[in-house]
Amino acid sequence: MTISTITSAVLILLGIILMSASIVLGRKMTRSLPVELQSNWIPLLCLMTVFLLGYIGFLPLLGEQTFFPQQIFSSIILFGGSIFVFLVINFTRSTIAKIKADEDQLKKNNILLAEEVRVRRAAEEQIRRQSDMMMHDILEIVAEMIANRDQYTFEHAAQVARIGGLIGREMKLSDDDLKAIEFGCLVHDIGKTAIPDDVLLKPGNFDPQDRFIMQYHPLVGAKIFARHLQDDRITNIILNHHERLDGSGYPSGLKGDEIDLFSRITAVADTYESLVSRRPYKQPMSRDKALAIVEKEAKAGQLDQDIVNLLKKIAPEIPEDIAPPRQVTAGFMKNIELFRRKTYFREPLTDFYNYRYLYFLNDAQLLKNNILPYDLFLVDIRTFGEFQQKTGHVVADQILDELGHSLLETTTEWGSEQESGSVMLFRKGNDYLLYGEFADDKNAAAFMKQIKGDLAAVKREWELASTLYRQNFPAGFPMDKALASLFAAPSNSLQTG
Repeated sequence: MTISTITSAVLILLGIILMSASIVLGRKMTRSLPVELQSNWIPLLCLMTVFLLGYIGFLPLLGEQTFFPQQIFSSIILFGGSIFVFLVINFTRSTIAKIKADEDQLKKNNILLAEEVRVRRAAEEQIRRQSDMMMHDILEIVAEMIANRDQYTFEHAAQVARIGGLIGREMKLSDDDLKAIEFGCLVHDIGKTAIPDDVLLKPGNFDPQDRFIMQYHPLVGAKIFARHLQDDRITNIILNHHERLDGSGYPSGLKGDEIDLFSRITAVADTYESLVSRRPYKQPMSRDKALAIVEKEAKAGQLDQDIVNLLKKIAPEIPEDIAPPRQVTAGFMKNIELFRRKTYFREPLTDFYNYRYLYFLNDAQLLKNNILPYDLFLVDIRTFGEFQQKTGHVVADQILDELGHSLLETTTEWGSEQESGSVMLFRKGNDYLLYGEFADDKNAAAFMKQIKGDLAAVKREWELASTLYRQNFPAGFPMDKALASLFAAPSNSLQTG
């Protein structure tokens, strides 16, 4: 056997091995192909099998003695090779076409998917905007409800929201956080809608029972919002704005890091606004004095020092005498509010109003004392205690009421005759206070003469002595200073008498 024959045999054997491996791998690959491509691979596997059989059949032809012409067998194998190449090229072409079609379809799908994502994102953004608008409208409605319940509470909340927003901007908070702070501050006192008028509308300082009742308002407000609002930032502001870092606050006595940032901001803004705002029972405090008090509370560990520092920085942007916000209530609500206040200030079981009602009328600008001079009269019944012991409490109280009704009749008569201004009667303990806007001093003197007649009649009948004090004030003279001057008159006369 020649070397060429041995070499050919080795090459044929290697071809048999490679072709067998190709058939095995081809069968495995066929199972993983898509169904539409498997039909193209099956003819190739069959042709590779024919090649394998041809390689095996060609081995005997390498011998010297053969009955089959080697040239024909070789030609058949070469022809089969050309068919194999053709099939491979055709299969590759169809595969490429399939891949290109799949790519085109994938591109179309990607375009459709991108458009669907865009549409969905636009829809989600629209829903978010509508949700934000709805939340804004709901909070505006809540704010108007607060204003209808108590205009002062609404004015306070609106200004706290303004101050809290300024502090938040100074802290570089996000727009979403700023919106949460302003909304939270706007409704932080919503729980006050459940507080009785006797506490909410009280024009003076709270007693322990009043404070106990008022401390429920954060719990009431948080309960309202927690059930229907998913934003815990706003709920926390409502619940925790009276908490203090040293644990002295309410309703839970939280300390330090237990109090969230937004509640700390609201606590500072709430404290400062309460100091600088005007109320019927107090004048606004100056900016410097209010900041000094807030700083003192921060030094005592109650308020956040960093936030107080920011408040001091933005304080010049806040007017010292903060003007009331826009009127959100309907026009007729002014009359309803006036009646509520009037009813609150009316003393139980009588037709008389507490003198603090005059503060409210002045603050609400329902008097003409800013454009007209006015008179204040004080009926001082200094001996009423002795009179009670002499006649008995029941009789003494009845006589005091009779005097009051006599004075009320006189003021009502003068009030109906006065074209220029008002004439009103108020109760101050066992004394009576009268307010008058008279056209001239002659009318004021005539009114005073008639009042003295009422007092003299009671003295003649019941021996109840009283002293009448009168003071006149120019237009625009502050009501609180005028009342302070009038109330000091009896003690001054006692000291100089």
